[in-house]
Amino acid sequence: MAEHNGDGSASGMTQKWADSDIRDVLSESAKNIGAGSPTDAGRRWRLPTEREDPIVLAGGIPDMPTVPVADFQESILAVLAEETEDAMNYGGWLGFEGLRESVAKRQSEIEGIDVTPDHFIMHNGSSGALDNVCKAFINPGDVVIVERPSFSGTVRSMQGYMAEIVEVDIDKDGISVDGVRQALAEATAAGKTVKFVYTIADYHNPTGATMNLERRKALLELCGEYNVLVLEDAAYTELYFDDSPPPSLFAMGGGEGVLRMGSFSKIIATGLRSGWVEAAPRYTEALARVRFDMGNNPLIQRALTRYVDSGALEPHVENMRDLYRQKCDALANSLEEFCEPYVRFNRPEGGFFLWVECIGVGAMELTQTAAREGLMFPAGAFFYRDGAEADDSHVRLAFSNAPIEELQQAGQRMRDVFQMLVD
Repeated sequence: MAEHNGDGSASGMTQKWADSDIRDVLSESAKNIGAGSPTDAGRRWRLPTEREDPIVLAGGIPDMPTVPVADFQESILAVLAEETEDAMNYGGWLGFEGLRESVAKRQSEIEGIDVTPDHFIMHNGSSGALDNVCKAFINPGDVVIVERPSFSGTVRSMQGYMAEIVEVDIDKDGISVDGVRQALAEATAAGKTVKFVYTIADYHNPTGATMNLERRKALLELCGEYNVLVLEDAAYTELYFDDSPPPSLFAMGGGEGVLRMGSFSKIIATGLRSGWVEAAPRYTEALARVRFDMGNNPLIQRALTRYVDSGALEPHVENMRDLYRQKCDALANSLEEFCEPYVRFNRPEGGFFLWVECIGVGAMELTQTAAREGLMFPAGAFFYRDGAEADDSHVRLAFSNAPIEELQQAGQRMRDVFQMLVD
């Protein structure tokens, strides 16, 4: 092909684009949001270290050796052999009806409320569910109330739709209802529209907290008073150690006023990328109206249906509860044995995370030094809108993926890092 030169030539235009400022063509959303961190994407990340045996307590991902690969492989092969045409075609906006039926039946039993397939729209994990919810309900400038701290990936998604994020403190019993009331009153007085109160009510990311029953009731009453929806993130709900958490906000509200996001990512594997929104049918219909991605992977959804319907999921989840309880105990016991003067934390009742307060050392400095010594975890600042300005005293330790032997060693390694910094 001939090379063009001069004004208006191909090479000249290429140079013109290369010299231009990309901000001139970006959307307002892309201009105003940062690139994000590995924790936003759920990745198992590592910082530079000279240790050949790093202990990674970073990403909140399931225990990989126990992922039911053989069972799921069997399901996929059966779908390919028996449902080839449907599995290899577009899946539709709502998702495979068979999976929606299976999830509806299972959630009816778990939550104690009758739901049908019309209450569910399947998505690319709960992150895809959140994107659809934001697209359907958030206008630029709308207010979303979130816990402080909260999962950074969720907050970035909402900011991507130009929402105004208002943070409300969380403690061991969940979000402060008084704080939500104040945020609602202030937004209303300023003439702003509040669309959601977003909460991870069970085994919170990053704090591990579980909202108690009284606060759940109070939050639902308050949001009903202001006609504000609750967006309930149930990614960790099934992963309790002993007793199950209080009833879901969705069930307590009788299926009204709450959109509940669920996922197979934490109870099976993140790579399945299969989750859902559970809501009154008029809401799922609205979500489908603004969905333009041709649906999710029909092969995976049909394989999941077979796996769920086989009865294999329930014993798998039971095993995970026992395993994560052992892992949490291993890490917490190790920290208590070796790091008592330097850390404070509450043991969670389920989920993937320990939220650890650092005493006498800044969390960002601790994170960087620990990485060099072969212990990887994110600073708590990543989970606040204002970063280290909001909190330089906490770190999040994920115990879900690391082997128990490494978790037992983590406290001693952490102690050595504290002593390096304190001394």
